[in-house]
Amino acid sequence: MHSARFLLMALPMAMLAACSPAAPDADTPAREAATAQVDPDMAVFPANLQAAGVEPFWGVKVEGGTLAYTTPETMDAPRRLQATRSIDADGLHLTGEDRGTPFRLDVRREPCSDGMSDMPYPFSVSWLLEGKTAKGCAFDPASPLLPQ
Repeated sequence: MHSARFLLMALPMAMLAACSPAAPDADTPAREAATAQVDPDMAVFPANLQAAGVEPFWGVKVEGGTLAYTTPETMDAPRRLQATRSIDADGLHLTGEDRGTPFRLDVRREPCSDGMSDMPYPFSVSWLLEGKTAKGCAFDPASPLLPQ
């Protein structure tokens, strides 16, 4: 079991290393080169995430670059959004536009509490849609949460 968990952690890191951008050329300002450097621990975000928030209730299921946004009223017909993934020192960002309306899901690797359960979440999130920002928590659906 322990070796399987190690493999699940090592595989995304190896994939990210293979997809790393080329080194900046001599004309690239040093500031841009420095921001391109990412802490390896920050770069490890699962391809699939489940994010949710309360008051109002909402959810975003992340599968790579596809987001499925739901509210209690839209559980049967999620709003499907195509996003671009990027990672920097602040975490994972999934951004895009839907019918001219920008959206953004920011994911940070930090403990989070939804305020309603005893579940500890490994990620905090900020969800921007239609000019409104909501806060919430997220987890990797492949790694079950354990109550504390």
